[in-house]
Amino acid sequence: MSGHHIHQSAAGHAGAGPEQRLPRREGATLRAAYFCLCGLAGVLMPSSGAGAADRLTEQLTAFMAGQYATPPVSLDVLVKTPAAQRQNCESPQFTLPSRNRIWGNISIAIVCGAQKRYVQAEVRVTDKYLIAARPIAAKQTLADGDVAWRTGRLDLLSSMPLTDMALAEGSVSERAIGSGQPLTAAMLRRPWQVKTGQQVQISAQGEGFAIQSTGKAMNNAAVNDRLRVRMDSGQMVNGRLLADGTVQVML
Repeated sequence: MSGHHIHQSAAGHAGAGPEQRLPRREGATLRAAYFCLCGLAGVLMPSSGAGAADRLTEQLTAFMAGQYATPPVSLDVLVKTPAAQRQNCESPQFTLPSRNRIWGNISIAIVCGAQKRYVQAEVRVTDKYLIAARPIAAKQTLADGDVAWRTGRLDLLSSMPLTDMALAEGSVSERAIGSGQPLTAAMLRRPWQVKTGQQVQISAQGEGFAIQSTGKAMNNAAVNDRLRVRMDSGQMVNGRLLADGTVQVML
């Protein structure tokens, strides 16, 4: 009976004396359980620093998604700058040093009030891009069947691929392209609409007047390319080649 009485007092009776203690093994078990619960509570309760880091990642992800005219298949931002060196605020202003890189390892400026810092981030983007569907020879005009779509990680490619079919079909390859190779702007050019020495019509427009004249093309040009023209008077002008073959010169 006395052993039973001590056991019960240790469970919480106020009248128990100091000599009424748990056996050593049961006390160790309860202490282990206590520390285990405390450790679990620490895991389940995130620190304010972790919350700020998550918030910055969300803000940067939304900012980078806004750099695309059409949302990609997926976009993930991994902030590499240590938390102690980051700039955190409610409404940060982000800017990219260059719009030429919108994926991969990039540096992003963060302005919070009067303070400005740079954060290093890895932007992983998965989207559709164009590849050569079969081997393409140099100087070949790309037709239907020469180009295909592929979905993959854009940030793992060495050069920015084409993502507009209109920029590929009808273009001329500048060099031989292997089957399955991603297509880039440097590989292709639009077909020449005008060639060097060809006579062209010039349309010059200004405030309240328009002039029509003729001249000689001084370089090859595709639609929307810049074209240098020697007018019949001998004057040199620069203009933009329109789809109808005329050169638009803004005065």
